[in-house]
Amino acid sequence: MKKVLLITYYWPPSGGVGVQRWLKFIKYLPEFGWEPMVYTPENPDFSIRDEQLLQEVSPDLEVLKLPIWEPFSLFNQLTGNKNKDNIKQGVVLEKAKMGWKEKLSIWIRGNIFIPDPRVFWLRPSVRFLEDIIQSNGIQAVITTGPPHSMHLIGRALKRRTGVVWLADFRDPWSEWDLLDKLFVGKLARGIHQRLERSVLKEADAVSTVTKQLTEALQKLGGKRVDHLTNGVDIDGIQDSIQRVDSPEKFSICYFGLLNEMRNPPELWEAIEELLKENPEWKKDWSLLIGGIVSESILARLQQSDTLRTVLDYRGYMAHSEVMQESAKSAIQLLLLNNTENARWIIPVKLYEYLATGRPILMLGPEASDAGDVLRNLDAGQVIARGQKETLKKYLSQCYQNYLSGNLPAKSFDLTPYSRKHTTRQLAELLDNLIHE
Repeated sequence: MKKVLLITYYWPPSGGVGVQRWLKFIKYLPEFGWEPMVYTPENPDFSIRDEQLLQEVSPDLEVLKLPIWEPFSLFNQLTGNKNKDNIKQGVVLEKAKMGWKEKLSIWIRGNIFIPDPRVFWLRPSVRFLEDIIQSNGIQAVITTGPPHSMHLIGRALKRRTGVVWLADFRDPWSEWDLLDKLFVGKLARGIHQRLERSVLKEADAVSTVTKQLTEALQKLGGKRVDHLTNGVDIDGIQDSIQRVDSPEKFSICYFGLLNEMRNPPELWEAIEELLKENPEWKKDWSLLIGGIVSESILARLQQSDTLRTVLDYRGYMAHSEVMQESAKSAIQLLLLNNTENARWIIPVKLYEYLATGRPILMLGPEASDAGDVLRNLDAGQVIARGQKETLKKYLSQCYQNYLSGNLPAKSFDLTPYSRKHTTRQLAELLDNLIHE
């Protein structure tokens, strides 16, 4: 068995989509000749926990940990714990609602701690891992970001030991839309760009999640960039969900982070108007939202007499519960950021939505990687931002289909998106790298 070391900030019991990609890769790598080890912080400062994910970690997996210091406590002191977890999760308050302390804390986050507040883990990690690589015969190192400071650990280890290094980008770096929300200035953005270019050039290979992001990283200087799509653990999904052809309620479901960049005001207005025009529909409708939601968005929904009657907000939900509710929904809602980045983002939940077979409504650009997946499989509807009347017509038609029992689940060939299939591709990539 060849040995590979994964360096990641997010690992169970951390929850959310950031942990899913590599949790599944690590699960299947031994089947393709690679024995993985994982290096992760001993005391990470994440606010989303999913203890059930620990059950997916093999007892034979060696997980190395080292303490990390993170400056989020400074943010909390500055703001009196206001917006405590939101800065970490990307839920940034609207500028008009920020005081000077909030603006200062976010500016510090974006312009002082580069590439991110986990950068203080860099030096102790390199000292610790240099010996681990040599004493354990590690043949390849993988770093996954964000946080992109993980890549700086890989770069230092590459320079010191010459080990084969794969840098995995789950999101963009210097062109990440979140940087604008963090008030990143010209000087700081320039530093991000220089660090990013050095990672792209010094890594033996780069992997990322969509075709368009692959092309973008190639243009930024990546000498070898491979497309390793996200996907779905088909075996695990089949064990955890029960497919439904006739939903009990006309339930519109959304799960995950819901911040200002993803907020769809036209959708809220469309639902509100439809239920005002047809008040008898309320008995069947449900708007189920699970995850971290911006305070302003939640207030918008709760302060509406109409929307409040159908809103079912549950906060963060375990991954297994999300899948069960998705399988019972009438419509699964996929919200892409209302930014330029949206065209190359494919949320992990898209693949999981596909596994349930329930219809998917995506709000985002039609010319996008996610939109291509939906259209190729005929799995749902893509509607551009701002199209309230189109949304009303679509929702009305879906509701009529629901009433007539004509809203069945579909079956898709998800083999190209299965976690085992993509892990085979990863193993082949690593094999090629260590033999070049």
